[in-house]
Amino acid sequence: MQTPLGKRTRTAARRFVSVAAIACALCTGAQAQSIASDVGASERINVAGQLSTLSQRIIASACNLNSGISVRESQAVLQVSADQFSVINDALLYGNARMGILGEETRSRTLQVIEELDNAWEPLLDEARATPVAGNDNARIQSLAEQSEPLLETANILVAEITGQYADPVALLHADALLIDLAGRQRMLAARMSKDICLIASGIAVDAAKADLAESSALFGDTLAALRNGMPSVGVRPPPSQKIEDGLQFVVEEWENIQPFLARAAAGETLNEAERQRVFFAFLGIEARMNNVVVSYDQNSKLGL
Repeated sequence: MQTPLGKRTRTAARRFVSVAAIACALCTGAQAQSIASDVGASERINVAGQLSTLSQRIIASACNLNSGISVRESQAVLQVSADQFSVINDALLYGNARMGILGEETRSRTLQVIEELDNAWEPLLDEARATPVAGNDNARIQSLAEQSEPLLETANILVAEITGQYADPVALLHADALLIDLAGRQRMLAARMSKDICLIASGIAVDAAKADLAESSALFGDTLAALRNGMPSVGVRPPPSQKIEDGLQFVVEEWENIQPFLARAAAGETLNEAERQRVFFAFLGIEARMNNVVVSYDQNSKLGL
């Protein structure tokens, strides 16, 4: 029987993270060709996209904390995720000149979705912060995982609303938009797979997590190959700069290095504490490196201006 968590994970994994998502709440990135710069439109789209990643990353950190895995790092990641959400939420509502976001948000539909996201985030954050170290409170982690799915869907809706509000689809080059979109989605998938590995290792919603891991892994691998090598048949160009190529190469190598761990987890084998730490850190590294790649794609899209 398919669980609600399983249904939502497969639905959410098919959604694209928005065109201009970035992974660091304090990184402003560069503006895409199609986006007006007077109110920080590109920056609004970028930071809104990060909320999708946070919805998954906070569960991965709470899950590892619950299992006593990399406790200090898990606590730090949880706190950073909480801080990032707060900064992004306030910036989208009221502006943040340091982040390049100028002026308050006034559009009623955008304000409504920001409010819906904030209302879903706060109880999840409170519950995640209350996770006891090595408490093995699996009911709490399952509850968090289930809450994270509608949160991810709302985050994706917000990105779509902000993109539609601020971007000029006539001027935006499809090739640049596609590259930024695909690279941005990879961060969310990395955080999602990290979450799934921990759920499987902890014996929480195992069947649903395995199915989600398989789907996310396939999607991540296919997209990474397309970004690294190009896929002209669907309009994906090879890396347009050496910086992007180097960033993607790092991700390729790290992705290959953790494949044995993913395969073992998918097969139901138990990962020891050191192996679980290795996977947790690897996905954090992949997410961080993809942050840089997204910003580089965004910067590259301006070169023709």
